[in-house]
Amino acid sequence: MNRDGQKRVLSNIVSPYGLAVISYVLFLFAWLIPPSVYTNYMQERDLMFLDPATFLFYTLCVAAFILGVFLWGSLFPSAPVAKRMLETIVPPVLFVWVPLTIGIALTVIYSVLFIKSNPTLVLTLLALQGSEIKEMAALLGTENKLALVTPFLTGIIWWAAWRYGQLDLKKMQRRLLKFTLVLAIFSVIVAATLTLSRSELMIVISGLSVLLVLRRDEQGRLDARFVARFGIAFGVLIVFLFLSFAFLRGSQAPDVLICQFLGYTFASYNRLAAMVNDGLRYPFAGHGIYLSSVIAFSQSLGHVLPFREAMGSPEYLEVWGSQFGAVSRAGLSEGLIWSGAFGYIFSDVGWFAPLVLFGYGLLCGFLWNAMRAGKLLGVVLYPWCAFCILFWFGTNYLLDTPSSILVLDVMILSVYERLLLKI
Repeated sequence: MNRDGQKRVLSNIVSPYGLAVISYVLFLFAWLIPPSVYTNYMQERDLMFLDPATFLFYTLCVAAFILGVFLWGSLFPSAPVAKRMLETIVPPVLFVWVPLTIGIALTVIYSVLFIKSNPTLVLTLLALQGSEIKEMAALLGTENKLALVTPFLTGIIWWAAWRYGQLDLKKMQRRLLKFTLVLAIFSVIVAATLTLSRSELMIVISGLSVLLVLRRDEQGRLDARFVARFGIAFGVLIVFLFLSFAFLRGSQAPDVLICQFLGYTFASYNRLAAMVNDGLRYPFAGHGIYLSSVIAFSQSLGHVLPFREAMGSPEYLEVWGSQFGAVSRAGLSEGLIWSGAFGYIFSDVGWFAPLVLFGYGLLCGFLWNAMRAGKLLGVVLYPWCAFCILFWFGTNYLLDTPSSILVLDVMILSVYERLLLKI
């Protein structure tokens, strides 16, 4: 590959194209795992191994997504990432520091309230009985206030990390903002630990990783060696976080930890295989509730827009609990219910899922263009989009609860920037 070709590949490593390819390679790896290895750890049938229906469905979904991204990029071409400096009405350090501090304060307040409402929380964590905490958080569902504040701070962290490089800051000001950013990330870590929500940590880390790679590209310092080392470090960190939370939930034996890791990654493809071969069906499939938890379950949104009533959506806990029985009846380990993003979409629309993924591709293509242009919309929402693509093996995150909170971030920060940025 010539130098220009290599540069083009590296520049697209965190684009929707690059991330989709990474996720697809992960699927292929799982699809090729020998049944003897998979069954030995998971204690369930391996339905995905070389299964043609699963391969066809997953490939069609990825192809449709990439087509959507390509179509948007063809209709509305974007320029390469370019450095753009900003001027503020107030001192630049305050411009970034104030939203960060407000986000940290809200997270700390709700963390304290969460602890007060659950007096045995800390002792339960120390006793490595975190599974009880996770069950409690699941009972709260989409109305868990701490789970709403954390993505709010996450969006501000992404915004601050990007704007930090666009402002003329002195040495001490840079140190102050770096310290505040670290404090904000630590606040997310604490909040995620209190609810044992590993996804909240993975979201903020994935988003920051995307922004770091894009910043290096903007500065002309992105090379293959950096991408390789950074990719390995990112993978190790994600695995470490996953195993750490599994340990807090009470999984301590090495075999159990491996089983947990496989259960929340590769096992989702096995459930997808059961679905596309008519071996697994969630009780509430076909109602549209797996396309967006915000629309289906949010009581707050329901007061404004009556989507829940129109869809006839049941309560979140009822839907969540029903999946365990469905997985068990399919002859799979009932404790692992995730069927991946494509599996949940399949539950509602069947083989029309590639059409939904085409729409997702258009949306991600739009946000990718906004990110490359340094627009606020892209800075806050594209890192979320990137996480959703990278973690297709999880659940259908894209229109999940954090997306609505991040949109709120965009609205608030848009007004904030309009008032304090010099045009």
